Formats: sequence, C-alpha cells, structure tokens
Amino acid sequence: MKEEFDKLIDDFLSGSIAKEDLHKLNEWICSDPENQKYFEQQKRIWLLSAEYEDVSVHEERAYNRFAKRIRKHKIATARKIKKDLFVRYAGYAAAIIILLFTTPLIINNFTTSDDSLISEVYAPRKSKLRMKLPDGSTVWLNADSKLSYSESFGRENRNVRLEGEGYFEVEHGEHPFVVQTDSAQIKVLGTKFDIKNYSDENYVKVSLLEGSIALSCINKEFIMKPNQTMIVNKLDQTYKLTESADYAEQWINCRVFWDEVPMSIISKELERQFDVIFTFESEQLKNLIFHGSFIIETNNLEKILDIMAETNKFSYSIEKDKVYIYSLKKVRS
Repeated sequence: MKEEFDKLIDDFLSGSIAKEDLHKLNEWICSDPENQKYFEQQKRIWLLSAEYEDVSVHEERAYNRFAKRIRKHKIATARKIKKDLFVRYAGYAAAIIILLFTTPLIINNFTTSDDSLISEVYAPRKSKLRMKLPDGSTVWLNADSKLSYSESFGRENRNVRLEGEGYFEVEHGEHPFVVQTDSAQIKVLGTKFDIKNYSDENYVKVSLLEGSIALSCINKEFIMKPNQTMIVNKLDQTYKLTESADYAEQWINCRVFWDEVPMSIISKELERQFDVIFTFESEQLKNLIFHGSFIIETNNLEKILDIMAETNKFSYSIEKDKVYIYSLKKVRS
C-alpha cells in the first residue's frame, strides 16, 4: 500500500502527478497524522537528495539524484550543472508547498541570461496554496497568482515578485524582504501583510496586519502601520488609506468579505475562485454594490449568487463555465 503512495509522492515532487492522483494523495495525507509525517520525511529526502546524511560525504550520489530531478523539470541539462551548485539548488528547492483543493500546481523553473535560476510558483484558478520559502517565511497565493524569486534568495537578498494576490508572514532576516509588483514595491523586515494586485484590475490593495512596511507606489512612499489598508488606483494615481485591515487575510480560510464592493470586482474574484467567465447584460450591472461574507467551497457558486440575487438587484443564469448577469426585467431562456 505504501509503495503506491511512494510513487504518488515522487510524481508530486517531480511535477508529473495527474490530477486524479493528486486528489488521492491529498486525501491520504489528510487522513492520518502519520501519513502527513511520512510525506514530510519523503519530501525532505527528495529535496536534499542525501537521505539526511552529510552532503559533503555523499556529494556525488546526492548530486546525481538531484540532477535527475532537475532534468524532469527541464531546468538545464545535468551535464551543464556544476556540482558546487547542488547546495544552492537544494536551498532553492526547500520552498515547501502545500496544495489546497485539487487543482494542479504549476512550477516553472528557468535560467536567465546571467545563468541565475528563477523559480515561478503558480496557483491556478479554483485553487490556492501555501508555501514556505527558504528563509522560513510563509506565503499564501490566491487563485490565479504567481510568485517568482531567484536562486540567490535568502543568501544575497530576499526579493520576490508577485502577480495576483498573496498573504505574507515574513520572518526576520539579514536582508530586507522585498515584494515587487508591476506597480508597487513593499519592503519589510518581519511582518504579516496582504497584497492584491491583479493585472486585470485597476487598483493595488495592501493590508498590514502586524509589523511595519514601506509601500512605494505612484512615486510616493507610505509607511504603513498595523491594521491599515491602502488602496491605490493604478489609472488616476489616487489613493485611500483606511484604519482597518479586517478580513484581509480571510481568503486563506476560503472566506471572502465584501464591504460595499461593486459587482465588477466581485465578479473578478468569483471568476478566479470558480474558473468561470461573467457576462453582463449592461455596464450598469457592474456598478451594483454588495455587502456580505461568504465561504468559498468547491461547488457553491450558485449558492453565493442565489444569496446575492435575493437583494432583487439582478438575475442570473449559468451555462457550463459562463455566468450571465442581467436585470430583473429580462428573463433568460
């Protein structure tokens, strides 16, 4: 029985696991604390490729095993990887990833023109994930979000790049922790904060829960304090600072909270969480405002829309992966 899951664990770590097998592995890990413990042990063995033994003593064997893993990800031809890079690769690979839901995780690895290794971790739609970086910091990625960092992370810097939404619990370290987006930069030493910056939305939202951060945006620098939220409009360069960060990180617990939020933003969130596409009968419907808290579950999109529709502001229909929003005066056949 364990041999079967050894194979699934190996497929998961090498990035070749099938969707149905990933679901099976998740259920097995969650069914028993001993299974989770065994999974963690196997993961450390795979990452270090030295079976907890002295890397310097077993460098040749460890390198060969690790290079084989690297080839599966097409990072580079093993012959071109110098042995002295093994420890650095192992440090990079120490980012521990825990998948939530059953949507496959996509990990891309590539080298840049200066031969530095870049890792990109992507949480597709209908999923979110938690990962622990080599410096001990924890990152949650929301649906349709990507985090990237170089192999020098933790040694020469602690710089990451975020596309989408991420919640960070940053450990104190020698180097400042810097989060770069396409329109803002956040610099911290140790703190808890949330950043939302999707390319298809015209605002950046930063919420600080603990510690202090320096937010650089629209040619200004803002020093934020705990329980503050900054919303910056990327189009007109305006910003709004509020003394509340309530519910900012609740999406990691599958809960969303909308406080006077327009339907245009709500629909984007639901599109990412349920991998659907919203179509509106009119632009006016996108401006409808809602207030409420919902639990995001695998198949409860219709339940959420039913509750929202009870306000008598709109009607809707769902056809496969399309959600149609229209006024009450029109009934879609």
